[in-house]
Amino acid sequence: MAQLRNRTHGFTLIELIVVIVILGILAVTAAPKFIDLTGDSRAATLEAVGGAMASGLQLINSRAIIDNEHLGIGVIQIADVEIPLYNGYPSVRGRDSFIKLNAQVKAWLEIDAVDRNTANRNRNAAPFFTDKSTANNYIYIFLIDDYDQKSTIKCHVRYENSENGTPKKPVITIETSEC
Repeated sequence: MAQLRNRTHGFTLIELIVVIVILGILAVTAAPKFIDLTGDSRAATLEAVGGAMASGLQLINSRAIIDNEHLGIGVIQIADVEIPLYNGYPSVRGRDSFIKLNAQVKAWLEIDAVDRNTANRNRNAAPFFTDKSTANNYIYIFLIDDYDQKSTIKCHVRYENSENGTPKKPVITIETSEC
């Protein structure tokens, strides 16, 4: 009769240590890609701002219709702020000052934002700041942390409704590719 050998099967201590070291290296290199949710939360915040902006525009348009200011160039007052309108929606006039545009945006969007110049002086003034493109008649809403890269970063909400050109509905663009 063949002699039975009592052999245990398993890993040696050195094999276990090698596997643990390899898993540790993988965790250190791969985990930050899965754990860093900052960009996702920033993008979600801007998506929420864009959604609030769309809702606010509907309220402005309703008010413009009630006040018979919904055709062509008009104006309504909200919280003592004069909101210029074009076809019943807030118009964008690049010639308005940063402070005036910020006050208008805050009146119809109810967002905690400061104008571009205030954000430049105090990066803790609010979570958002507004800016404009005078040439294109755009209003931008940025996260205040992005002030230094505002001219190049694609992490903002852009609103356009110029008084120039053919009548159309306003456009909201939410750019989150670089949040």
